[in-house]
Amino acid sequence: MKVRVLGIILLSFLVSCNVNEHKQTNNNSNLKQEILTYAKGFDIKTNQNYKLLTIHNPWQGAQKVEYKYLLVNKGSVVPDVKADIVIETPVERVVCLSTTHIAFIDILNETQTVYGVSGKDYINNPKVRDRIEKNEVLDVGFDNSLNYELIAGLNPDLVITYGIGSQVAGYNQKLNDLGIKTIICAEYLENHPLGKLEWVKFLASFYNKEDQANQYFENIETEYNNLLEVVNSSIEKPKVLFGLPWKDSWYVPGGQSYLAKMVEDAGGEYIWKENESRESTPYDIESMFVLASKADVWLNTGSVNSKEDILKIDTRFKNFEPFNKSEIFNNNNRINKYGGNDYWETGLVEPQLVLKDMIQIFHPELLSDHKLVYYKHIE
Repeated sequence: MKVRVLGIILLSFLVSCNVNEHKQTNNNSNLKQEILTYAKGFDIKTNQNYKLLTIHNPWQGAQKVEYKYLLVNKGSVVPDVKADIVIETPVERVVCLSTTHIAFIDILNETQTVYGVSGKDYINNPKVRDRIEKNEVLDVGFDNSLNYELIAGLNPDLVITYGIGSQVAGYNQKLNDLGIKTIICAEYLENHPLGKLEWVKFLASFYNKEDQANQYFENIETEYNNLLEVVNSSIEKPKVLFGLPWKDSWYVPGGQSYLAKMVEDAGGEYIWKENESRESTPYDIESMFVLASKADVWLNTGSVNSKEDILKIDTRFKNFEPFNKSEIFNNNNRINKYGGNDYWETGLVEPQLVLKDMIQIFHPELLSDHKLVYYKHIE
């Protein structure tokens, strides 16, 4: 399960003492707007001297919330530009509070800059795992157990965090009070798989590796869009169900979420496609049994590995059409020995492979040679 920690940033830092504190006046009108194809949660403006990154509504339910990060090359004069935080680039020491951050940084060949993670057992990246075993990468905890003293001792240039809701402001404020610079990476809110991937350009800005990020993104975009041409030949669209109940509710991806989009792209019909939310939506279990029993394919069934595991949760699942036809596929095919699921890490930066898996599940005749990567058949 993907580990997420922390959210909203309240940024009120002084510029690092390593940066020249003399500021030069700049006219923002000379900034070039970088083109983003799918991502809606951030934008990048650049000129030859600095970069200005802006993130928009970076947690669930946020409205008219915006943060600006001013990126300046080390040793350069800090321009007189309004921003919430000034960061010297390239960064050399970072703490990642989500496994997805690791995947982005790996694309940039910068995993050696990671010195702290949240939930080390959930990390799958072999290079970072090796450094964890050598105690070169430390677990800084998460939520109420976040170890602020340890983070400060790691002397990071940056802590990469994210926000589930505004209530996490207190966590970030404590980091701010320690003089630790933080940014929000909110890729999880994007409603297109390639929009999530495009956040690699956001993180690449902190490493001055924009060219590498752009090349990777363009390659994956091409592969993904080529697969769409394959799916266009399909006619029947199986109805797709997601998830399992948790306590008294059944949370399903919103009809405007990236998973709903991926189901559509793979030639399926999401049974909650009319839902207008991009966020997870809770349903009461009884109403879910009525609606979900009509599904043809069942995906993302938590941590289960067999149909018997599903019946242990509720015996009524035996009445589900996909249960009886064994059309159940879980996204836990790549699990490390500690239980960390690589779907929530590398899967983020390989949406073309996740799409291939879904196409093979919905329309096996279209990709007969494809072997499932992130999904496995539950029997």
